[in-house]
Amino acid sequence: MERRNKIILVFSFLFVSTFLFSQDERLIIGRTTGKLTINSNLKIRTFGFANSLSGQVTLPGSYIDVKVGDSVNIDFWNISQGNPVSLYCKEIEFLQRNKEKEIMMKKEPVHHMEHGFYSFQAQKAGTYLYYSPENYPFNLQAGMFGVVVIRPNENDVAAVKPSSEVLWCSYEIDTKWHTDAIMGTEYDYTNKPIILPIYKPNYFFINGETVLKNKGLQLVINKKELVLLRLVNAGLYLHEIVFPANTKLQLVYGNETNVKVFSDGYKVQLQPGECLELLISLENVGEKESIMYHFIDPISNKEYYKATVPVFY
Repeated sequence: MERRNKIILVFSFLFVSTFLFSQDERLIIGRTTGKLTINSNLKIRTFGFANSLSGQVTLPGSYIDVKVGDSVNIDFWNISQGNPVSLYCKEIEFLQRNKEKEIMMKKEPVHHMEHGFYSFQAQKAGTYLYYSPENYPFNLQAGMFGVVVIRPNENDVAAVKPSSEVLWCSYEIDTKWHTDAIMGTEYDYTNKPIILPIYKPNYFFINGETVLKNKGLQLVINKKELVLLRLVNAGLYLHEIVFPANTKLQLVYGNETNVKVFSDGYKVQLQPGECLELLISLENVGEKESIMYHFIDPISNKEYYKATVPVFY
């Protein structure tokens, strides 16, 4: 009888564990055949991550959305013609496994038409940038990046529960880096670095569209509701976002030193690769107010480009 009770207890534990913490299986495909439409007269070639062979490359690509406690397994298939690539996240340990699913002590790039197997445990709620670190910063700037969102468990009483959420993934592009002469570099098993011109970005984006096309943060009819803003800097410049006066802002995830309070509003700064989560109330903000986006050269520390984004739409 005692042995039977132990078996039932073990089975119940395994059932509850499986129910609470799921296994998340993902296929991510590395491609070098993406296209980004900048305007009606200009399309450029990009690299990127897609979820299927027929899927189009988006910037950011292959969105990973899981909960704390989930185990995530990624089959990364590199079908690009360029140099070998891999997956990396600064804040999350991506374990790499061989074909026998054994953890590799030394991580290696995934070569053309090969599969790389990665896994990670979703431990801390937050927003994270992952990308291909090979030939840095070329693969990142070319478009091989995506976002991981780890959500708190539903029974976490401390978790914020906004009415809506918005992702702003910002980055710059230097079209001279996106020519066929550079992006069409033939496959090189030695992963030889690509020689690049000096980085001088001429277009600036949020979620795959130029900053000026961003419609805004929230519907004006919902201005009394809280919104969770996920900010990701996938570029190579410092990104500074200035919110108008009367914005109420609470840092949910990220470095608190990146948020500065002034009498006329908040200033938020993100270094390359950094992510923040902000819980925002816009109830007392004027309907015609704007958010200022600044792209700052990290070498000269001077503003390189700025744009206004409407608060409401």
